[in-house]
Order: sequence, then structure tokens, then C-alpha cells
Amino acid sequence: MKTLSFYKSGRMEVLQTRKKIINLTLLLLVVIFSETLAWCQESGIEWDALSSGEKQILASLQDKWNTLSLETQNRLNAGARKWNALSVKQKKSFKQKLQTWKQKSKDQKNLIRKQFKKFQNLPDTTKQLLRYTYEDFKHLSPEKQMSLLTMHNETHR
Repeated sequence: MKTLSFYKSGRMEVLQTRKKIINLTLLLLVVIFSETLAWCQESGIEWDALSSGEKQILASLQDKWNTLSLETQNRLNAGARKWNALSVKQKKSFKQKLQTWKQKSKDQKNLIRKQFKKFQNLPDTTKQLLRYTYEDFKHLSPEKQMSLLTMHNETHR
């Protein structure tokens, strides 16, 4: 019996030692990984690491790319990737919307921003209902759209 209990206690010690080694190894890996991640975040995205499509879109920023914060680099790079993923039709539509935006007055832009913030603060269900309603509205004839807009404007004076 003594041999069996010695075997069990010895085995338990081995298992506990292994568990401690595994925990220390995991802790060490976490520390190394977090240090590496912090270093990568501080250093930013190298210009040469960008794809040729991203470089083409961001070309005007090449000279000051290394002076931009990592957050700004990530945001711009994500935008470039999204742009490259758009179809020709989507790019054309975006350019037209951008041109329309540029022609708006400062007051009009501020009003649109204010309405957008208001929309963002709505509950998700309300936002989804508004999206569906707008999609339905877009499929109406121009005459019906004008009629509804006129009625809306008259009731909200």
C-alpha cells in the first residue's frame, strides 16, 4: 500500500509541476505577444507593406505617411481596401455623391451631419424601419415621391 500511495503522490507532484510549467509558458507567451503587438502598433504600417492598389489610392500621402498616427494609417488603409473592392458602378456612384456633397453649403453639411448623428442614436429597430421605408420610397415614381414630400413638408411646418 505504501508503494501505491507513494506512486500516487509522486504522480500528483509531476502533474502539478507540469501544470505550473504550462501556466508559466502561457504567461511568458502572453507577455512576449503583447510586447510584440505594442511594438508593431507603435511602428505603424510601412509604405512598402501596402499593396500596389492601396499605394495608388494613397499616393498623395506617401511623403507624410510615416508621420501619420497608426490609427490614421489604419483608417486610410481600410478606406483604400474598401475602394479597391468596389465595382466600377459603385465607384461612379460614390464620385457623384462626393461631387454633390462638395456643392452643398456649410450650413447644409452641418444639418446633414446633425441628422446623421440623430439617426445613429436611434434604436436599431427604428433605424432598420427607416432603411426599409427609404428603400420603398426610392422605388416609387418621381411623381409619388414629390407628392409624399409635399405632404410631409405641409404637415411639419
